[in-house]
Amino acid sequence: MVEPAPSIAPCSSGEYDALLALLDLEFIFGKGRRLSLQQRFPAVLNRQRPQAILLAKAQNLIVSALAIKAFDWITPERSWRAAMVGMVYTRPEWRGRGMASVLLQAAQQRMRQESYDFAVLWTAQPDFYARLGWIGADCGVLGVAQTAAPAATQTAAAPDAAAVAFIETLRRRGATERAARTETSYASLPPPAEQLELLRGESAYALVGRRNDHGYLYEMLGEPREFPALWSTLAAVYATLYLNLQRDSAAERFFATQNTIRWQPQRLAMWLPLGATARAARFADWYIPFLDRI
Repeated sequence: MVEPAPSIAPCSSGEYDALLALLDLEFIFGKGRRLSLQQRFPAVLNRQRPQAILLAKAQNLIVSALAIKAFDWITPERSWRAAMVGMVYTRPEWRGRGMASVLLQAAQQRMRQESYDFAVLWTAQPDFYARLGWIGADCGVLGVAQTAAPAATQTAAAPDAAAVAFIETLRRRGATERAARTETSYASLPPPAEQLELLRGESAYALVGRRNDHGYLYEMLGEPREFPALWSTLAAVYATLYLNLQRDSAAERFFATQNTIRWQPQRLAMWLPLGATARAARFADWYIPFLDRI
């Protein structure tokens, strides 16, 4: 028997609460985490503007969903109109029936029609996306460090408006390839972190997500001469550190000198050229920090 094709449409305000409950159960509460996805990604999940979510429906049920976030990717040669895909979900009893494939193909068609240059996502299931034309290329590395912090009772402050201005100044100076951000970007909180913290020096900073005494380094930029002091502060504030960095970046080169850190490649990013100009894009060299992802 041939499976009936699901209907594909943007999420409506009347469907939003039911969808959010499904996504939270799958990605947050079902994994023992706190804070709804709506709190974590306010730029994407918004009851007043739910159209960023694309739904597949069958038998009057939401059977699959995904989110699309538009962003500008800035490189020395040009600014790209890009989209990232995330929160890809299929209702458990509908898995293995092709719903996510149909939905993703519809999303790809929609992004082409809306003239995006390329799309990007992060996944631990690359084979599924490769069948639909996505290209795996990830220059990210993950380092794990156990620090000497006995209880990690110290905390760092969340970035305020002045801190965001400081960060953006250093990003314009030091991140020649970057996703454009707004103040709302700094309200994002990727799981499993439960709060965003900023450690800063005179001309360098580290953005870190915290969950209990674990720290998730999203970004460290600025003058490399200040990195040793930032590292000392990180080691005093977090008992376990997960360092998410671009391979061969200034921060990665600094941390590579610390022989207590265990490293592994990320292999999560997948890219989809949508416009002709993106077919020769340097995807293998591009790195989007965790704070910018969905």
